[in-house]
Amino acid sequence: MNTNHKSNIINHKSRGLSLVELLVSLAITAMLLTATMVAIDASFQAYAAAAESASTQTATRMVVNRLLTLIRTSTAHGPLLDDPTDTPPVVLLADGQTLESYYITLLNPQGDLIRIEYRDATHATTPNQLWLIIDPVGGGPQQSQPIMGGITDAKFFIHRRFDSEGVLVLERGSIDMTVEADDAASLALEGANLPPIRVIASTMPRKLN
Repeated sequence: MNTNHKSNIINHKSRGLSLVELLVSLAITAMLLTATMVAIDASFQAYAAAAESASTQTATRMVVNRLLTLIRTSTAHGPLLDDPTDTPPVVLLADGQTLESYYITLLNPQGDLIRIEYRDATHATTPNQLWLIIDPVGGGPQQSQPIMGGITDAKFFIHRRFDSEGVLVLERGSIDMTVEADDAASLALEGANLPPIRVIASTMPRKLN
């Protein structure tokens, strides 16, 4: 084998990547990295959405369970009559025994007057919130505070009955509530555009007679 042929073989073996090969390699690497980032982002978004949905459901269950406990253990309830002048109006439904209302009132075992009130999107200062208002027994200062935000709709249903003395009392109380993730309680990493959560629950108060 002559010297020139050996030199050609050595030069061929030691040759680096051409510009075309380098560009193809970079393009393949970019596509792989892009696909990896898309998969990671989708996984992160799914995790964030699940975390926010779980936190909203947990908060909603806690509030609803507390409301049901208040209804079960209280001794008097309202409203028990329709009121078309209220805003929104308290409406008597077609069955003649059930009221639809944006609030419910009750007396707790200590004798405090409690009002649970939904303030919708038209409320000037506290829209889409559920509020707890307490008038203590004995005439102390009224206490009021929001107990949940992000509520796009809430209705109380008061099914009435006549007791042994012919007085209207609560037979069963229900709440139908639609909740979205509250922006004030959301973390920056949490997902967005989650479907709202609808909760329907009811309970009967203790029978007085």
